[in-house]
Amino acid sequence: MAGLGFAGSGQAPPEDTRRPRSLAETAYDAIEQMIISRRLAPGAMVSEGELGAELGLGRTPVREALARLKTIGFVEVHPRRGVLVTQVDIIKHLELLEVRRPLDETVARCAIARGTEEDMARLLDRVAGLRNAAQARDREAYFQHKRALHEGLVGAAYNPTLTGTMTPLHAQSRRFWYTYEPTASFVDCAGIHADILSGLAARDEAAALAGIGALFDFLDRMTRRALDRRPLV
Repeated sequence: MAGLGFAGSGQAPPEDTRRPRSLAETAYDAIEQMIISRRLAPGAMVSEGELGAELGLGRTPVREALARLKTIGFVEVHPRRGVLVTQVDIIKHLELLEVRRPLDETVARCAIARGTEEDMARLLDRVAGLRNAAQARDREAYFQHKRALHEGLVGAAYNPTLTGTMTPLHAQSRRFWYTYEPTASFVDCAGIHADILSGLAARDEAAALAGIGALFDFLDRMTRRALDRRPLV
């Protein structure tokens, strides 16, 4: 099994950095990233013991992490056989986009109403990092910056229920796009995110929502094109 690759440090939203992370959360983030980046490829069968040894963690936090990953469809747990990494399903991703669009609009409205100027400045920094990674066509960095941006957006909404809803949806989206998004689309996609953030920072709801509409139209087109091609990684 390939070496562990954590998402970049310091990229969690500020409210997450004020408390120590549990071992189960550490295990979850690590295994999620291994699945998203295909270090654990679809169809792979691993054991709790193998994952624990890879991460330097005991069975209990790994088991708790796998239970969470099962709820979002990343793994299937087969007693006495091991843990199966599931396939990436394009049709399910189209369904996910339908669910995410109105939720992303809600995130934007809440962030405009409640986000601080510090939140907005941080989000603009994160989208600048996303655009730099897009220009470099660096897949790993691009998706790390995208995760940081999504977490920052949801954090700026200051709604824990919304955070709990969006976090697994964003993880599922990252997994799909890591597999299917061509690097040639990175610049265009990052540019749309920058338009959304410009609207948010200006507290211009109409501009932010227009950007979200453009983003989801773009994502829908890319998803439908993915039906006709193999995974990119």
